[in-house]
Amino acid sequence: MKRKFFTLLIVLAILSITFSAHAKVRRITIATAGTAGALYPMGVAMAETITKHVKGFAASAEASAASLENIRNLSKGKVDWGISQNEVAFLAYNGMGKYKGKPVKCLRSLFGTLISWVQIFAPANSPLKSVADFKGKRIGVGAPGSGGEQAAKKILAFYGLNYKTVKAEFMSNPDMVSALKDGTLDAFIITHPLKSAALLDLTTTFKVKMIGIDDPGFYKKYPYFTKRYIPAGVYRNVNKPVPTPTSRVVMYTTTKANLSTDDLYRLLKAIWENSSEWVNTHAAVKKYTTLKDAIKGLNIPLHPGAVKYYKEKGFKIPAHLIIK
Repeated sequence: MKRKFFTLLIVLAILSITFSAHAKVRRITIATAGTAGALYPMGVAMAETITKHVKGFAASAEASAASLENIRNLSKGKVDWGISQNEVAFLAYNGMGKYKGKPVKCLRSLFGTLISWVQIFAPANSPLKSVADFKGKRIGVGAPGSGGEQAAKKILAFYGLNYKTVKAEFMSNPDMVSALKDGTLDAFIITHPLKSAALLDLTTTFKVKMIGIDDPGFYKKYPYFTKRYIPAGVYRNVNKPVPTPTSRVVMYTTTKANLSTDDLYRLLKAIWENSSEWVNTHAAVKKYTTLKDAIKGLNIPLHPGAVKYYKEKGFKIPAHLIIK
């Protein structure tokens, strides 16, 4: 009888230890973008890296409508990390544009990822030569609330257009590709890495042309965009460089996530010390997401845990990235 009782105590002790270990696991969610791009697989692999290497944490990634949805969910504490295009987060943090009077001051930067390129496609035989020609045309502008849709709105506005003067179609990126192919769109504006799966599908099966944005006035009005050139030959039938706006896609957290300085330090340390596990998910991620460029182009303060990590790595942290 005593032996059975002793055995029972051992079993209960093991169960208690197991339960306590599981109870101490902190689960975090990383919000990314649509599944057709580079950001979702990057987020999935990043979550796996955290779960594998950071004791006491288990992470998962989720697809989303990207920037605006992610910032909204970050501000409400529904996700712990989330990506956003630099310009959308800038407006949110500073209470500008659609965030006027409602600044999202809880945002904190973690690191920059890939470069997001505005890319404007039309059929190769289209008479459209400039965004100014889009008046009255059926134009894909991306998923409602996405960073791409916000960029499309700014681009149209610069050329004196809006959703009343063009026939705006709010569609996912794969749907815009299909619609251009079948003729239900005249053009679309997309914010994506170069050579993403959706755009390679379009350009290898359908003849396209690209419409650039070269006007210096655009970049003066929207200084958080940088003009870069899409290289000739990146896509079939695109035979000369195309000037276009770009921005950085940044990973953010929020004070609502309740991640301590030590928590965030350990998460970033694992992310960067095992970066080969997640940067190889897409060529654009591998090219632009590096530790040496981690804080380049950021304009929202870093989380204190990020400041601690980057200082340890020898970074000189700009004053505007440190919370006073």
